[in-house]
Amino acid sequence: MSSVKGKAGLPFPFITKHVIPCMFEDLQRAKLLRSMYRRYFKKYDPDKNVPISQISLRVNEACNLRCASCGQWGENGHLRLKQEAGHKLEQLDFDVVKKLVADTKHDCPTYYIWGGEPTLWKPLVPLFQELGKHKLYGSIVSNAQALEPILEELIDTGALMILFLSLDGWDSESQNRMRSPASGSGSDNFEKIMGVIDKVDEIKKRKKIKYPMVMPITVISNINYMHLAKIHSLVMDKTQLHPYYYGWYITEERAKEHENVYQKCFGEIPVAHRGYLKSCFNDVDAEITSKQIKELIKISKGHQSVPQILPDIYEKEDIERYYGDHSWTCGYDKCQSIYHVVEVSPDGRVTPCRDYQDYTVGNINEQPFYEIWNGERYKEFRRQLAKGLMPVCSRCCGLQGF
Repeated sequence: MSSVKGKAGLPFPFITKHVIPCMFEDLQRAKLLRSMYRRYFKKYDPDKNVPISQISLRVNEACNLRCASCGQWGENGHLRLKQEAGHKLEQLDFDVVKKLVADTKHDCPTYYIWGGEPTLWKPLVPLFQELGKHKLYGSIVSNAQALEPILEELIDTGALMILFLSLDGWDSESQNRMRSPASGSGSDNFEKIMGVIDKVDEIKKRKKIKYPMVMPITVISNINYMHLAKIHSLVMDKTQLHPYYYGWYITEERAKEHENVYQKCFGEIPVAHRGYLKSCFNDVDAEITSKQIKELIKISKGHQSVPQILPDIYEKEDIERYYGDHSWTCGYDKCQSIYHVVEVSPDGRVTPCRDYQDYTVGNINEQPFYEIWNGERYKEFRRQLAKGLMPVCSRCCGLQGF
């Protein structure tokens, strides 16, 4: 069972191997400790104003892959349905983003850039140049399909702190099966991912720098649960942290329960959660998965990359319970991210939750940021979650991965 209650912790070996040395290399980055203090030690009241620690920008909706584990473009993904209905895919206005950066820089938030696929958003490099100008830092979550041409330019901004890369396969066939091109055919995504990992390693050695840290993200699924150690062996000498996720998904029963509870709390029927009805997690074998996790932790000893399991459960019985009992939160009984992280959608809508984005608190195209962040509607959401989680929260990255 999880030993951490409420907040996911960074693995201690990762802190000693990478975080502390990087802080000493560049003392300017020591101000990031302020966000860590807010996250791990400070207690918050849902009725009081709070500083912002992380601004999560979903810069666009377009994506060049179709991944089974995705809540946006997967089998029931809300963006897949949006495109099929003929609606326009949105993207953030860069001028609005620049204003957001300037207005919030005194809080020194970190930036988490995702999409869609963020490398398809043309102002991505200018955004990191803007962050660098203000001595702020950010991370990018990418499938690497279009990343290589702008990679060194991004690194040269000095603002790219973490590069998250989606790695679910142990070879080309398995990676491309789980993360297939939107067109149905095209370049080898496994080759793209491994190429970017190699290039970042080469650039860092050539320039004698420690950033960005590279963190491949592996989502445990029906296809790869028996090959988890093999996946880690591919990256354990050229990356710094390797998070494995059991998968954020819900059942039909849980979806209906959420609709009832949400309507009672907020007077609306949610729809975005149905993108997390996925079949790619239905046949994960708990016993094999547990053995694979223990094996990958074993082989990681003495290597650069530190594995991280989210949520932090390792035994067969707990893994079975994760997939079979969606009321179990694995020990994460309170949502902490709503006091630290804000989610900004491509159309400017601001929401408190990355995965389940039905509850809108404002729009940065129309309102000042702090009017939204510390506004009454945001506080009402915090009050409601202080009373208890929503049904879908038990399988949410904001709960178990923050």
